[in-house]
Amino acid sequence: MAALAEQERFEEAAHHRDRLADFVRAAARTQRLTALTGCPEVVATRREDDGRWAVHVVRHGRLAAAGVIPAGADAVAYVDGLRATAETVLPAIGPTPAATAEESERILRWLESPGVRLVDVVGEWACPVRGAGRHAATPTPLSPTTVAP
Repeated sequence: MAALAEQERFEEAAHHRDRLADFVRAAARTQRLTALTGCPEVVATRREDDGRWAVHVVRHGRLAAAGVIPAGADAVAYVDGLRATAETVLPAIGPTPAATAEESERILRWLESPGVRLVDVVGEWACPVRGAGRHAATPTPLSPTTVAP
């Protein structure tokens, strides 16, 4: 890209930059999805506007069960019952083996939203700190006077 920009072949350089950006975004997405879908089970809650707690059971990146703890109910017993009756989701190969990438991304956004509390994580849910995501938002300038599209 730098060589093309030095030769004032900015359109070609921009094409390479855009392809690289697409690759980095795809790599970051795969890393995030693989981290979640590798977990046999994640149980999370969030307090709803009415004060009750919404509970979600996620297995291998797929929503396996969801419910709202009734007022006055034993929260631990409710969560245990929800886990026991949740859909069985078996592991498979690939970054999204049990659900579509869109479903797993939507679940990730919910899990990362304010107010969500993790109740239990079976397995390891971790993304590399120095992974592809750190490059996704950093544009590569083509020249001091070129404005990225």
